[in-house]
Amino acid sequence: HPTMCGIAGGWSQNPDVHWALGAALDKMIHRGPDDSGEYHQGPLFAGMRRLAIIDLPGGRQPIANEDGSVVVVYNGEIYNYQSLTSALRESGHRFATSSDTEVLVHLFEEQGTDTCKALRGMFAFAIVDTRARRLFLARDRFGKKPLYYSRTNSGELVFASELKALRCLLYAAGSAPLEINDQAIYDYLSLGYIPQPETVFRNVFALPPASWLLFDGEKLTIQQYWRLEMCPDESLSLPDACEGLRELLSEAVRLRLRSDVPLGLFLSGGMDSSAIAWEASRLIGDKLRTFTVSVGAGNDESPIADRTARKLGVQNTKLELAVAPLTELEYLIRQYDQPYADSSAIPTLALSRMARQYVTVILSGDGGDEVLGGYRRSSAARAMDWLPWIPSVPWKALQKFHHHRRSAYGFVLRFARGLSLPPASRYLVWTSDLMLESDKSATWLKPPVRPTEEWIDSILPSGKGAFETQLLADIRINLPSDLLVKMDMATMASSLEARSPFLDHVLAEFLATVPPRYKFNRLKTKFLLRMAYKDRLTPEVISCPKRGFEIPLQAWLDGPLRSVVLDTVGSPTARVRDYVAPEFVDAVLQEGAPKGRNSAFLCYTFLVLEMWLAQFHSDMSTTAAETLSAGRCLLIRHPSRPA
Repeated sequence: HPTMCGIAGGWSQNPDVHWALGAALDKMIHRGPDDSGEYHQGPLFAGMRRLAIIDLPGGRQPIANEDGSVVVVYNGEIYNYQSLTSALRESGHRFATSSDTEVLVHLFEEQGTDTCKALRGMFAFAIVDTRARRLFLARDRFGKKPLYYSRTNSGELVFASELKALRCLLYAAGSAPLEINDQAIYDYLSLGYIPQPETVFRNVFALPPASWLLFDGEKLTIQQYWRLEMCPDESLSLPDACEGLRELLSEAVRLRLRSDVPLGLFLSGGMDSSAIAWEASRLIGDKLRTFTVSVGAGNDESPIADRTARKLGVQNTKLELAVAPLTELEYLIRQYDQPYADSSAIPTLALSRMARQYVTVILSGDGGDEVLGGYRRSSAARAMDWLPWIPSVPWKALQKFHHHRRSAYGFVLRFARGLSLPPASRYLVWTSDLMLESDKSATWLKPPVRPTEEWIDSILPSGKGAFETQLLADIRINLPSDLLVKMDMATMASSLEARSPFLDHVLAEFLATVPPRYKFNRLKTKFLLRMAYKDRLTPEVISCPKRGFEIPLQAWLDGPLRSVVLDTVGSPTARVRDYVAPEFVDAVLQEGAPKGRNSAFLCYTFLVLEMWLAQFHSDMSTTAAETLSAGRCLLIRHPSRPA
């Protein structure tokens, strides 16, 4: 039975760390308000907080195998657990529950570190193997569910779903105070988020997507078990590609409709969520509830979504988005644990909070742009494949004309600026458009670190066309570290589970075989999706351009956030000025530098960083003694903890 939750634990001989597990779990109560559980055996310990999706006793955790030698705590859903259960029963395993959680312990007995290869779903889990006195951690293929870990000063290991919980365990272990990772800040200034597996703290890491970790008390091993590669099948016809997309998307949606609690769908005016709505309504009819956000501005898609819902015969609820910018920003800083400057997280937090009043599970269209090529930068990359001479055109003359970033001309100008740059710099210009290496090398005040572009170069595939390179870069960089972080943290902050049919790995593997000419054609992004659903969705949805879920960032910075920016980033004592030259910071606040960059986003990036740094230094007053005190108080309520 699917379980959304927060997990934590580790391998430690220190009883203080075991005592602190309850405090760590309580830091994540929003991820699992319905239940909690713990397991302690020698140095190994693990616990979880549960959000019950299918509320049966069999879903309680931790869950063990027949003799109690293998124990699991788990966050996620295994969609193929029923077939796995049948096969394991035929092999002689006895099941005490009918949950998907129990599949993990028996599968681990059979397949060990190959366990994840058999799983279809989203997950982060920890298996305690008492026979070998080892800990096994694993994460799903795209990294939908988070998992962080760190070595203590004594070389032991702790892990948690969120950094705020991990910090409890590290304090209890007596580790040195957490230090900020300069490399992470350096990368953040180019991306607007911190790329995994790095975190904002030194020696604290995210387990990479599609990877497992094994720890036996001394040796730590990490291995990747899956990697999506583009392998186009040129013999595939367009009708067959459309049929394959519909068939696999329908299956992905069907698998994600399992729930004993209220379930809904975020419905925008775009194709991704509309295609999911079509498939879901075909499967469950008018039982489907959809939710549309109304922003009351020119970019409002709610009228289109309303018409789509009426055509499908489903109940649509319009949520009027009214956001208090400073209040929401302060909440985001506390909730997200790291500097995170994707401004769409603010409306996503608010939307999740409103949707939770009606449902516990929500489907979203996340991943459609990545696997199908839906961004405008995908169009730019495809143009490079078609016209290899484009980069040699003298585009610089265009720079002198005034333009709005979101306008067609603004897009052309940014496209042109990226053409003259190496691939990694081009990726940054076409995505975040913040600080490049040339900007940072001249303004960085901390000791030298690795250029962000160097890390991106290590991620970019070789031997691929520009279009396929762009898609894989978005899947490997932007998706796990930005978009999936945003959705997981925003929804789980309100105890809401999000499911993403487009990120079903079976569907993604099929789409990786679809030739680029079917993904971008007739100057249309996501051409394959448009063709597959052209007779199923309304023409206004099929022809709908890409719209981001954005806030009026410049208006906020000029209005309700202006005084905050000046009082924080604008202060001579601002901590961000310890990282970036003060004259550069001042120039950004005055929209004077760097020319051609996304000045509003860069200003917001500085603001988020400054507010996070202030929050971090405030949190440092929370001592290890206070954490241990909280753990010992919890011990009174949970006498099963070690004394």
